[in-house]
Amino acid sequence: MKLLFKALLLSVFVFGCNPTEPDAGNTFQIYLDFWNTTGRNPEIRFDGLKTSKEIKIDFSQTFEGQTEGSQLTKVVIDNFKIVDNQNNNYNIEAIKAFEFRNNNWKEDVEFTMDFTQTQDVGVVVLVLDRSESLGADFSKIKEYAMGFIDQTFSSHPEVKMGIVDFSTNVSTFPITNNREALKTYISGLTPDRFTSLYKAMDEGVEMLLRSPAQSRILVTFTDGTDNLSDPNYYNIDNILSKIKNDKNTNKIRGFFIGLEGKGGLDSSVPPKLVNSGWIVSIPTSAAQVKEVFEKFGRLISNVYHLTYVRNQQVIPRQTPVKLRFDIKTVK
Repeated sequence: MKLLFKALLLSVFVFGCNPTEPDAGNTFQIYLDFWNTTGRNPEIRFDGLKTSKEIKIDFSQTFEGQTEGSQLTKVVIDNFKIVDNQNNNYNIEAIKAFEFRNNNWKEDVEFTMDFTQTQDVGVVVLVLDRSESLGADFSKIKEYAMGFIDQTFSSHPEVKMGIVDFSTNVSTFPITNNREALKTYISGLTPDRFTSLYKAMDEGVEMLLRSPAQSRILVTFTDGTDNLSDPNYYNIDNILSKIKNDKNTNKIRGFFIGLEGKGGLDSSVPPKLVNSGWIVSIPTSAAQVKEVFEKFGRLISNVYHLTYVRNQQVIPRQTPVKLRFDIKTVK
């Protein structure tokens, strides 16, 4: 059916309590008007003023009412995500539908609600520390990085990925969709003495800037402070400026894992990343790094398809049914 909506897109956001990670248990809401003048022509209108500003809907995709068989109609929202002002991308745990009746919101227990995750990951570049300060933990870090690759490709088979590894030198593995080649490359990495962190991050950004993909993600792991890159060219401020000045409206999204190990993290870096919208985690052990890689693998692409099914009751356009979808999220 023909899509009818008027969307007011505002850049107003709600701040979470934790500046580095999405809050558990947050609930976000989508508001719609729904009418069906003949029983066979359902239409919807988006209420952008009431809908949570973290809800990002791609209106170029399906957003409409549709007829379903001889008895049902449905609301389809084909592509939406929940992203706050710090670029945190939320996982959905459950969605409930409510209808405004008798001056109160009533849960729709007779109608059905379904949501599925869709594909939205284009290119991921993994920047991986292999400096000697990792010591015996380096073999574990390689294992966790390979697990991250498997997780990402299993969830998103169309993804492409590249690798930048660094110590004294910065090396790269070009962007590819061959997961086994990526894992073989990581398996063969060996540690070296120094830490060229910012040069490596800059190279990762450059790889993504050269990619035509709309969704571009940089995931960095390190356990230390840069002690080799030329600070006149390679520093965190220049890296963030390069991302900010990218003409692509879909900016590179950053994830940073800083292991508090022998290398000694630069404490000034995480706040700068957080203030620029990165998701940052500072684990204190190699075992925790595994958990963070798994969590980041879940967070990088949470884009959803929503379907709400109801009957073919005739509803005048002048008195539409008001619907509210409550979306419960988890970390």
